[in-house]
Amino acid sequence: MTTENTKQSVFSRRSLIKGAASLGGGLMVASFASLFGIQTASAGHDHKDDPQLILNLAATAETLATTFYYAALTSAKFKLAEEDVLYLKFALDAEKYHLDFLVANGGRALTNQFYVPANLLSDPALFVQVGADAETAFVGAYLAATRRFAELGVDRIAGTTAQHACSEAQHLALIREIGGFVPNNLALPLPIYYNVSDAVPTLAPFLQGGQGFIGPVMAPTAAQIMAVLGGVKSDPTKPYTQVF
Repeated sequence: MTTENTKQSVFSRRSLIKGAASLGGGLMVASFASLFGIQTASAGHDHKDDPQLILNLAATAETLATTFYYAALTSAKFKLAEEDVLYLKFALDAEKYHLDFLVANGGRALTNQFYVPANLLSDPALFVQVGADAETAFVGAYLAATRRFAELGVDRIAGTTAQHACSEAQHLALIREIGGFVPNNLALPLPIYYNVSDAVPTLAPFLQGGQGFIGPVMAPTAAQIMAVLGGVKSDPTKPYTQVF
C-alpha cells in the first residue's frame, strides 16, 4: 500500500470530509439533525452544546470508528502489511475503549448502522483518505468537547476528552503512515470545530447516506471486536476522571 502509485492516487484525491456537506446538500444535513433531535451550531459561538449532546455525538462517532476499523480488518479487498494490520487492531481496541467510557458516563450512540463510500474496502487510496479525514474530524470534535467541558467547569471530563483527542491524533498519524505519507506532519491538531455539534454535517452522510455511499453496515458487537483483535490489547491507561 505504500507504493508510489498509491501515494500519487491519495494526493490527487479531493478530501471526502471537506465535501461531505455537499453529498445530498443542506436538506439532508437538516433532516438528519431533525431526525435525531440535534441542534447544529449554525449560530456560531453563541450556541452552547449541552453535555448530553456532546456525549451522544461522541458515542456515535466512536461507534462509526469501530465499524470503520472492524470492516477494514475483516473485509478489505486490498492487501495490508502485517504491521498495518497491527496498527488497525490497536486503533480498533482504543476506539472501543473510548466508546465504553462514553457509554459508562451516559453517552448513547444515535445509531448502530452506517453508510460508507462504495469503494471504501476495495480502493486503498480512498480508504486512507476517508480514514485520515474521519480521524481529523474526530480530533477536532474532541478538542471542541474539551473547550466546552472546560467552559462548563467540568475539568476532569475535559481532561478525559483531551486524552481522547490525543488518541485520535495517533490514529491519524498511523493512517497516514499506512498511506505512505509523513505521519507527523502537523505541529498541532487542526481546530476545525468550535462546538461538537459543528461536526453534524461531517457525520450526516455516514449516518443517513448520500451520493456515492452504500449501506447500511451494522456496527460490530463487543464479541466480534474481541474475536478480530485476537488478543491484541492496548496498554491499560486510566481516564483523567479516575486519576484526579
